[in-house]
Amino acid sequence: MQRFIRTKGIILAAGRGLRMKSKTAKPFHHLGGEYLVSHVINSMQKSGIEEIIVIISPDIQKNKELLKFTSGFSSEIKFVVQKTPRGTGDALLQGVGLVSDCDLIVVAACDVPLVTSNAINSMIHDMNSGNSCGQVLVARVPDPTGYGRVKVDGKNSNVKCIIEEDDLNHNDKDINLINTSWYCFDTGWVRGRLKEIQQSKSGEIQLTDIVKFSNTSNIVSHSLLDDHLEAIGINSKIDLSKAEKVLKDRIGKKWMLAGVTIIDPDTTYIDSSVIIQPDSTLYPGTHLKGSTLISAGAMIGPNTIIENSKVGAKSKIISSHVSDSVIGPDVVIGSNARIRNGTRVGHQCVLGNGVEVKNSTIGEETKISHFSYIGDAKIGKHVNIGAGTVTCNYDGQFKHETFIDDDVFIGSGTMLIAPVKIFSKAKTGAGSVVTKNIKSGIAVKGVPARPYDREITINQKDEND
Repeated sequence: MQRFIRTKGIILAAGRGLRMKSKTAKPFHHLGGEYLVSHVINSMQKSGIEEIIVIISPDIQKNKELLKFTSGFSSEIKFVVQKTPRGTGDALLQGVGLVSDCDLIVVAACDVPLVTSNAINSMIHDMNSGNSCGQVLVARVPDPTGYGRVKVDGKNSNVKCIIEEDDLNHNDKDINLINTSWYCFDTGWVRGRLKEIQQSKSGEIQLTDIVKFSNTSNIVSHSLLDDHLEAIGINSKIDLSKAEKVLKDRIGKKWMLAGVTIIDPDTTYIDSSVIIQPDSTLYPGTHLKGSTLISAGAMIGPNTIIENSKVGAKSKIISSHVSDSVIGPDVVIGSNARIRNGTRVGHQCVLGNGVEVKNSTIGEETKISHFSYIGDAKIGKHVNIGAGTVTCNYDGQFKHETFIDDDVFIGSGTMLIAPVKIFSKAKTGAGSVVTKNIKSGIAVKGVPARPYDREITINQKDEND
């Protein structure tokens, strides 16, 4: 029979993180593209915890923009301020006092972000199937330096004590069973015991002292992590880099098992939030960041960065940088292209060497094959943009739009002085400076560009060679 029905989470995120040597509060350092505290929330949410309280410092509370990160979670997230830094026990007491309609709480430090939902559920299962008032999640590690050690009764799984690193005697230093700073407690029991913990010499109330109240009728037991790498705690930038490597390997394996080819996992970086469909291929030096979607059969890299963008099926992006854009299917981009904020690229387009596109819509089967700048433009279907074309969108004070209709041919080196419109099947000669709208079917050339009578024949295929 299940002992506990309603579970809530409390995350301790009020620590100052002085060893990080950073102006950024520790909970908001990035790991795999997400905040440390976000990883903890996400694991709790995946384990089925629907309400989570995050204990924060007054400095974090002041940054209202920072706290908006919780909008992406389905669990209800509440913030509680620990006004004075008086230790982890005091921080938990702030949260427990606000918990209602809950008989079990899962407690975690925000700086142990790699613990998975499977480990949380295993700990909760141990709590439900035993008779303990609390569970300490522990790990057996090859090098316990820097971690609190856990002593366990040899006759059973009960925790005798948790010894912080600074308090270890010579004999205890060889203990390799460490405290992960993840726990679950009977809500009523922990609420009462926290009030009984004595202050340390530094004036703090330490959560680890709660095991001193463990006895034959009030047992604190332990749950052992299957993978000790989940227990990595973040106290310095060195620790952060270690966790980054573990998470990178975890993410890479997940996608390879899902049918994605990663040529060199050691040089491929994928944020936690990225989605990749099967039969995609990632070449060395690929970085996928933020809310990025790579559709089936796409080929990315080498040496490519894609941020907060969607890439269509079977598209190829080679040695380029794409951000905040939508790339359609069967598109070829690169090498050394820069596609940025607000750009939408249609089916079977080609954006070639050295092309930069910003805040523009490119219609299907349009080709911009060589070192051009397209900014604040709307370009139709089957358009050819010649090498060295520039949409001159900025007049020194305001940005202006360029409109290019379907089946237009823009000759090499054309300067399009926005605002300007070029209607269907119009053409510009090489080196033209277009300052006025061009009517449908009209050919122009010169500086400034003017219509001319001599019929010109332009082979669009040759223009792209």
